[in-house]
Amino acid sequence: MTRTFIMAFIGAGNLGDEAILAGTLAAWRQAGVADPLVFSWQPEETARLHQVTSLPIEPGLGGLTSYARHLQRGDLVLLGGGSLLQDGERRIVPFWLSRALVARLCGCRVVFHAQGIGPLRSVSARLAVRYLVPLTAHLVTLRDEASMAFVRRARPRLVADPALLLPAGERHVVPRRVVVALRPSRYYLAEEEQLLQVLTRLKHALDIEYIFVPMHYPDDYALALRCAAHTGGQALAKLTLTELRTLLASAELVIAMRLHAAILAAGVLTPIVGLAYDPKILAFFSSLGLQTAVVPWGVHFSGDRFFDTVSEVYQGRTEYQALLQREVPLAKAKAAAAVSWALELAGRE
Repeated sequence: MTRTFIMAFIGAGNLGDEAILAGTLAAWRQAGVADPLVFSWQPEETARLHQVTSLPIEPGLGGLTSYARHLQRGDLVLLGGGSLLQDGERRIVPFWLSRALVARLCGCRVVFHAQGIGPLRSVSARLAVRYLVPLTAHLVTLRDEASMAFVRRARPRLVADPALLLPAGERHVVPRRVVVALRPSRYYLAEEEQLLQVLTRLKHALDIEYIFVPMHYPDDYALALRCAAHTGGQALAKLTLTELRTLLASAELVIAMRLHAAILAAGVLTPIVGLAYDPKILAFFSSLGLQTAVVPWGVHFSGDRFFDTVSEVYQGRTEYQALLQREVPLAKAKAAAAVSWALELAGRE
């Protein structure tokens, strides 16, 4: 029987990447096939949280050699989902492309699974992605149109994020509750101060209460504490994926700078407002017809625009929820297609 491996930013403390894995596994199990083996930076934790067999991701040349020893001809390797091919650090792109190349040399079938590509600031990273992805991949599925421009030669297919495949469950809404998921922005400290001021204004204008959550712990936690202290809200520490989804389902509104806070909130039909620090945020909101519910972050941040956007969505949350009820099932179908195509490549459908 063909074995499947999954490798992504798993076990690295980011709830978004854990949600992608959980959604992929949910669809995999629904198809009635054996669970993939999952590479992780924290394999024991991954095995416990996701009920899978997990293998360690190791650094350096030794890690690449160890990875290759696990692979056999005919195996299927899913790289992703998530934003693997981006050069926030220069070693990231070589790390992932080397895994794809080694898998191909070992005779495996390679899938770039539900990925978002970029930003790619360096010429070398753009060229490496442009030429090595088509060379190594049997299938490329991407979650936004902008990413497709990087790898046209690989004939990518447009899908949606597998985190949407998690079952929605019931919503038990707590009145006035607004959940906020921010990420630290070391280059935009003045904008952070402005954001804090606007959040405080919104609290009094709309009579709301904030809960700040760290999607990437501990990276986001200090900012969550600072925001809670400034606004009189509450900051939560490290959450499990289940705890996060329950919290998002209990909110009247979610304000998301972290992409998967928005994706998971939409998945449980909670209205969302986005702060777009990266094009992938705008792409997700646009895919749901929510272009007016997202505000640019960074040098173009406008406190007044953010105030107006949050006010409009919060006060019109019934209408925004109805929009999600129409659009999210369509997005879920696209997310399911990413897994279905991978299963087809494995010869299981």
